[in-house]
Amino acid sequence: MPQPAHRQRLLRAMTDAGYSSTRSRRAIVDAITSAPGGLTAAAILERAQNAHPSLGLVTVYRTLDILSGLGLVRRIHMEGGCHTYALAQCAHGHHIICERCHRAVEFEGCELHALENSVTLQTGFRITDHWLEMFGLCPSCQQEADEVPAQSDCLAAD
Repeated sequence: MPQPAHRQRLLRAMTDAGYSSTRSRRAIVDAITSAPGGLTAAAILERAQNAHPSLGLVTVYRTLDILSGLGLVRRIHMEGGCHTYALAQCAHGHHIICERCHRAVEFEGCELHALENSVTLQTGFRITDHWLEMFGLCPSCQQEADEVPAQSDCLAAD
């Protein structure tokens, strides 16, 4: 079930930016706002096709580009070059991603300004953007890991 406040915020921001509120875009926004965390474009397509069966993956990617460009959705870089997309909760946020269940949680506060200044001085680049993602085990997966005895990667010699 889409979260009405988030749904309205995304649709209104798209309309304010000059984008039409099409049936396809509404279905995609509904898929994103009903997810507890990040979804791949394929998962967004699958969810959105429940409301709009003829929706295609290209439309999903185009809409994700619009939403990302407006700062409404964040693209999360996963292992193996895969990406998931999650609702942006704050103006400048980053994610910590569970290595086991892939749950992504947005957090605020990256103190990279000093590093950006140092990199600019060292390289001469004007930094226009950055992304920061951290990986670890969420509390639920930590508990599961503690309950399951660790298995050694090594075999004991006889």
